[in-house]
Amino acid sequence: MTRQRNRRLLPRIGLTGVGWHILIGLIVLGALAASATGRSSAPVQTHGQASGDVTDTGAIVWTRVNRAALVSVETALDPSFTDSQTTGPVMAELATDFTVHIALTGLEPHRRYFYRMHAQDPQDPTEESVGPTGTFMTAPAPDDPVSFTFAVSGDSWARFQPFRVFAAMGEMEPDFFLYLGDTIYADLSLPPARTLNQYRRAYKVNRRDEPLRTFLNLTSVYAIWDDHEVENNFDRTHPRIPIGRQAFLEYWPVRRNAEDPRRLYRSFRWGRAAELFILDTRQYRDPSREPDTSQKTMLGAQQKAWLKAALRQSTATFKFIATSVPLRFHGRDSWEGYTAERQELFDFIRQNDIRHVIFLAADVHYAAVINHPEGFKEIIVGPIGQLLSKRQPAAGHPETEFSSNEAFNYGLIEVRADEQPPRVTIAILDEDNNILHTTEVIAEDMAY
Repeated sequence: MTRQRNRRLLPRIGLTGVGWHILIGLIVLGALAASATGRSSAPVQTHGQASGDVTDTGAIVWTRVNRAALVSVETALDPSFTDSQTTGPVMAELATDFTVHIALTGLEPHRRYFYRMHAQDPQDPTEESVGPTGTFMTAPAPDDPVSFTFAVSGDSWARFQPFRVFAAMGEMEPDFFLYLGDTIYADLSLPPARTLNQYRRAYKVNRRDEPLRTFLNLTSVYAIWDDHEVENNFDRTHPRIPIGRQAFLEYWPVRRNAEDPRRLYRSFRWGRAAELFILDTRQYRDPSREPDTSQKTMLGAQQKAWLKAALRQSTATFKFIATSVPLRFHGRDSWEGYTAERQELFDFIRQNDIRHVIFLAADVHYAAVINHPEGFKEIIVGPIGQLLSKRQPAAGHPETEFSSNEAFNYGLIEVRADEQPPRVTIAILDEDNNILHTTEVIAEDMAY
């Protein structure tokens, strides 16, 4: 197979008036300036920052500081922060390991925003530090036929730092990143995580990675867990779910559900063309060893009902379902151990004529593209940094369009709402941005 080097598949939405490499320079200079001008006794950021769970009018901004502090976010539509606005302060406290989440509201659809964090001493507001510049793109309005690009991957064990995949993704300028689980390997930490502070430490170790911190400054993230955020192959019976979930929520910019603080599954609309459905395949699942009957569930009754209702109601052209674990061929810990529920979902999608469904998965440490006979395309990506799988269970099946365990990898997905008919182009790239494979999904019978 001949690899293609650094081919730009389609034009990017881009940074209006600011080149990508110029912006990286601004972020680095901003970090140096913040370090140089911040008072030595002022509270400071310790593990970078991130924006996430972006909508057309809002976003969540995250950071961690070194001690108790009042943290606020300054935002603007240009990197010089002309006519900026600053949120009210949020207290960083020991109870949340000095992490903070600040909700930005009232934003404009499909605009690039720049932000920086201010951290003040609660007793002396003159003791203040200002962090580096970060940026994100808000989603288009739901009826807006705007094209966009996003990246997707998963599985990042600290042993494999530096995570060069993040630098590769940054070069391709995605509008957001979907982190498909195993964002840490808590059970492979030294010592293996058993306490809340040990889980927190695993996140801190991963945030030491410079490519990851830089990438999180350049775009927003939608993060979901898989198993290693608690322990390998965990299910709803695992006793450390509460503390694993707490650490996950502390260290990622996840929009909290007001009615159910434990809930991680959620959906996001990106213009007329796409909606992203992020599933939690862990904390509700029955043990994989149980008999595979119609009562056995991976999603749980409430999440499954939500998914069905959300898919039925969605008017987006393309529906991306982020499932973290693959649909077929990969053993009992994947959907292969929950075939009755899998068939229930497949039947529901077909019976309700829900078209242009694309499943996104990681977990298995190699890349694949599978065209399931039910009419769905599945994209498997990763790892970002983990042992590559020696086996490729999807290889050799007639449904499998592509399979490779050659390299760390990610998916770059371009949603072209401005073409007739609309289409999705999917490339799988390695950590040097060599294109390993491309595939496409074209909308049919769409009235535009």
